[in-house]
Amino acid sequence: MDPLDKANIGTTALAVTRLGLGGAPMGGLFSDVDERQAYETLSVAYENGVRYFDTAPLYGSGKSERFFGEFLSSVPREEFVLSTKVGRLLDNKGSVDEDGLYANVPNLDVRYDYSRDGVLRSIDESLDRLGLDRIDIAFIH
Repeated sequence: MDPLDKANIGTTALAVTRLGLGGAPMGGLFSDVDERQAYETLSVAYENGVRYFDTAPLYGSGKSERFFGEFLSSVPREEFVLSTKVGRLLDNKGSVDEDGLYANVPNLDVRYDYSRDGVLRSIDESLDRLGLDRIDIAFIH
């Protein structure tokens, strides 16, 4: 199996590379990642054929989504598939959080909200952080 071959998701027309890049580490999972490191990681993945990218608001309290959006806005939108998560909203507390899991991230309250309004707000806020006009997949997480 070639990890860069594309496979359709279920019976949909949406095809993703079998190998994708997940965003938790770029949110600062276990150690801080700066903008340069994130951009280089995303760039190398893209240059080597990865076209599926997965992130979430929870990954570094939005840090991962911002990094992904900055890189992905520099490549043609039709060339990649992007997923993020819904179900957790981020409310600003206004300082830096050092909870031990994610390093050097905004201090935000995470609130579970799987309601219609919560899901729509989550998608809108993710699009704002990403700086993109759409996502392809929204996972309930």
